[in-house]
Amino acid sequence: MKVKSSIERGAEYLCTKLGDVVTAIQQVAVVKGLAMWEVERKIGSGIKKRLIVSERSLVSLQLAPAGG
Repeated sequence: MKVKSSIERGAEYLCTKLGDVVTAIQQVAVVKGLAMWEVERKIGSGIKKRLIVSERSLVSLQLAPAGG
């Protein structure tokens, strides 16, 4: 079951759980009415790790406050 989400595939987001920038891959599940997304983050030169996080933990980089 898909839930209408404001998250876009291929876009970059700040993951508040990780404190890192991730790329949204696809919506994989719905848990308690919340969309769960598979995301990918870079952890080294060419090394990528995929995780599943809730839509709530993804913040658009355009909305994130600028540091300074």
